[in-house]
Amino acid sequence: MNWFRVKLYIKLGLIFVVTPVVIFLSIYMLDRNGFFNIEKIEMSVVTKTDQVQFSKPYIDRLTQELSEYKEHSLWKLPLAKISKKLKQEKWIKDYRISRSWPSKIVIEIEPQVLSLLLVDSAKLAQGLVRPITEDGDLLAEVETNQAPSLAVIKGDIFLKDSKKRKKAIELLHSLPEDGKMSHKLISEIGFDQKEGYWVEIVQSKMKIKLGDEQFAVKSARVSQVLDYLEKRDLKARVIDANLSKKVLVRLQQNP
Repeated sequence: MNWFRVKLYIKLGLIFVVTPVVIFLSIYMLDRNGFFNIEKIEMSVVTKTDQVQFSKPYIDRLTQELSEYKEHSLWKLPLAKISKKLKQEKWIKDYRISRSWPSKIVIEIEPQVLSLLLVDSAKLAQGLVRPITEDGDLLAEVETNQAPSLAVIKGDIFLKDSKKRKKAIELLHSLPEDGKMSHKLISEIGFDQKEGYWVEIVQSKMKIKLGDEQFAVKSARVSQVLDYLEKRDLKARVIDANLSKKVLVRLQQNP
């Protein structure tokens, strides 16, 4: 019986002591010989279909910056280092990082949703625009062919004042999903110190003044006016809804 117990203790020792040590030493030697050195940092983007392309230059830049971790041991590299870097990127809303053994880091990124594009005439001539997130943050320039089709804003007032950008986004979100005042039909949002915010409709180039507040109420009034004009085959040049319960219409002059 005693010999049986001795054999049992030896087996248990092999299982719980020797085997882990062998495994540890094997991993240690593999690591020393570069078996776990990072060969690839793989990034994927999860976002709305129409906003996939805008993140490409940011991904390219980030890939270049993270390449410093290549040839580091995947076993030893703290993922917190990469996480800290990703947290500094304003264009990233959320992310997930994982190790893919034996030599790859996988990063899944959810970019910020874009609401507007900031346009500068000189930069636009070079084919560049600046995306604006839902929170009103300005991102680095991207090429126009990579930017989603969104309403634009222009001028130093929007470049320098984040509150003005956020208010423009608030205006955009207050517009209906469908109809003649749909947010999808807005080509530009502007701001005037005296009259407040205005929008321009894509095809007609019609300017609609909405002031500084009650955008949803005013856009509903404008929508009714647009229906009225359409029934009578009239075309407006400017619609001023920044009045108390009234809408002023300036018609286009017949050629």
